[in-house]
Amino acid sequence: MNNIENGVFYGVGVGPGDEELLTLKAVRIIGQADVIVAPCAKNGGDSIALKIIKKFIDNNTEVITKHFPMGDEDQQEKIYDAFLCISEKLSEGKNVVFITIGDPLIYSTYIYLLKYIKEAGYKSFTIPGITSFTAAAAASSEILVIGNEPLLIIPGSRVKDIKEEKYVVIMKVYKCEEEILNTLEEKGFKYVYVKKASREGQEILRNREEILRSKEYMALIIASKK
Repeated sequence: MNNIENGVFYGVGVGPGDEELLTLKAVRIIGQADVIVAPCAKNGGDSIALKIIKKFIDNNTEVITKHFPMGDEDQQEKIYDAFLCISEKLSEGKNVVFITIGDPLIYSTYIYLLKYIKEAGYKSFTIPGITSFTAAAAASSEILVIGNEPLLIIPGSRVKDIKEEKYVVIMKVYKCEEEILNTLEEKGFKYVYVKKASREGQEILRNREEILRSKEYMALIIASKK
């Protein structure tokens, strides 16, 4: 597909933070978009995703930011509000690009939004992005998985569900750090905590007390055992 289509919805993963980790396809589609919709902090604050792509946006592109309060009571209402805004633009024959950090289909607001897009019958394409955990593995030189072993990717709130796996990625660790580390240590895992992978402020921590002091929302843990 060489040319972007009109009246189509594109979900574009913009990677973990470093603009050089954007795919060529993501850059092309972003550059040809009529409308870009980006998730932002509350009250129209900063958008990490928008900062990553800012140099690739055409001057004529309309940029809309929307706040998605993940886990809050009004999450679904906010997502549906964003869908109505996107639907209006699509109905005008404009192509709309929704950007999200990491990959669009891994723990992303995009998944909920895509459901409404498909139900309404709009044509859509998803453009994958480099994930935070692959960027974190590269930054820390940690193996994610090898041989015939499985890789478990799990949110911090489900850390006690780890069974016999030897390789684990734990996402959404914020405010669960102590429970996660206790569980990993009980099960004989070594671990590395990576915050802001590939972005300004990146840190790689292996010391328990340093990890517990960090308290960073954009962080994850890679764990493994022999």
